[in-house]
Amino acid sequence: MREILGLCVQLDSLAARTYHSLSQHCTDPELARLFSNLAAEEEHHVEWWGGLLDAWEQGLIPDIVPDTDALLGTLQQVHDDIHASLPDDVSRLTPLEMLDLAAHLEFFMLEPVFSELLELTEPGRTGMHREAYARHVERLVEAIETMRGADPLARFLARVLRRALRDNLALSTYAVRDTLTGLFNRRGLISHLKQWVSWAQRYERPLAVLLVDVDRFKDVNDIHGHAAGDEALRRVTDGLRASTRESDLIARYGGDEFAIVAPETDAAECKALADRILEAARAADFTAAGGTPISLSVSVGCAVLVPKTHVSALTVDALLAAADTSLYAAKSAGRDRAGQVSVLAAAPALL
Repeated sequence: MREILGLCVQLDSLAARTYHSLSQHCTDPELARLFSNLAAEEEHHVEWWGGLLDAWEQGLIPDIVPDTDALLGTLQQVHDDIHASLPDDVSRLTPLEMLDLAAHLEFFMLEPVFSELLELTEPGRTGMHREAYARHVERLVEAIETMRGADPLARFLARVLRRALRDNLALSTYAVRDTLTGLFNRRGLISHLKQWVSWAQRYERPLAVLLVDVDRFKDVNDIHGHAAGDEALRRVTDGLRASTRESDLIARYGGDEFAIVAPETDAAECKALADRILEAARAADFTAAGGTPISLSVSVGCAVLVPKTHVSALTVDALLAAADTSLYAAKSAGRDRAGQVSVLAAAPALL
């Protein structure tokens, strides 16, 4: 993980230096200002990746990438491609040639792994980073359209950059998001849960995990069809969003099973959250395409991590297993209820 974050720092540092050099040597004042702004934004990216690297070295971020060799290879290829595209002396370039160079640079930096890393390394702030980077690329595209609008090839290049940005965001989203509900998928959940468990143990704060299973979901699919089943999942998703805080993470854990990660949530608060989820599901009734009313309910399993001294460290698997045991108890007791909150103690991480 350290090598991955280090390469991200190197790549954005290279982009920042390139834009800074272009801003200093560009003879077109408006374009020089654009390059200066792009350089400042890249420097902000460097600070952000550098902050993640520092956090990893302090033990605040666990290893979350399953195939580090493949990701390192991709990032190294991006690094090599950018180096190959850079001239020895940018001061000899014309303003239009500088603009072309910037387009090449951003094209290589649109590699989807960057957006995927954003999804996996900082829960809750991905949208903000994506919007900022979209504005970053759009400013360059607008400059291409303004300065090279008469050139068909340049206009095509601008379209390529816009499409590459859109495809980049879509690919990174599909990697960690469920397409039906828009929630994190199992991979996104596990990656973020690793971070939250590490955070909870580091700062000795409680962390709740809830597993939510739609009761008799197979009957909805078998009797009313898969379109009704999809609508049921969307209705439950809406209920989960309405029941949780903005800081909570919701994921589609399996076919009809959801998971919620709730930081700073003790056993009593976890029970209250489970009760809100149960009520939201009961209120999510809808009418199938044939006019048949469909009633929904869920079963909820609850587990809370409470860091304590003189207790062994806790794994993510153990926390999920405890929530699953609680869920099984709720279903065995008749469904449409929450199982008893399972409280697990774990050793706080050492600084």
